[in-house]
Amino acid sequence: MPHPGTILLVEDDTDARAAHEALLRHAGHDVVSTGNGLRAVELAAEHLPAVAFVDLLLPGQSGFRVTLDLKARLGDRVTVILMSGTASSAQQDYAAALGAESVLLKPLADAHLLEALAALSAQGQQAPRPRVRIGA
Repeated sequence: MPHPGTILLVEDDTDARAAHEALLRHAGHDVVSTGNGLRAVELAAEHLPAVAFVDLLLPGQSGFRVTLDLKARLGDRVTVILMSGTASSAQQDYAAALGAESVLLKPLADAHLLEALAALSAQGQQAPRPRVRIGA
């Protein structure tokens, strides 16, 4: 799989964040991570990620707001994938309206993050609207 560039991982569960970050690094990706929505936007400005995995419920500001800020600052240069324990169709529609490319349901098996990156490569990092992938 081609290297997508820097990955921003935004997850407030420290154990999940550490596990996902280790997995992505082991797969050869450059990763910056945080558990705070406000810090995520700061890190994005510093590191210009190509892909952002963003939890929906975060301290600082919500994953929806992070998505909006990332898209406002980086536009189509960043692919945003929201992660949520629940994802109603209204939330999916709102995510799409904000520019998120997909929504993954948590808990995520390791393979789901890597599959999401592989799907982005296969699609040229563009998807028409968020789709939900069921987690483990």
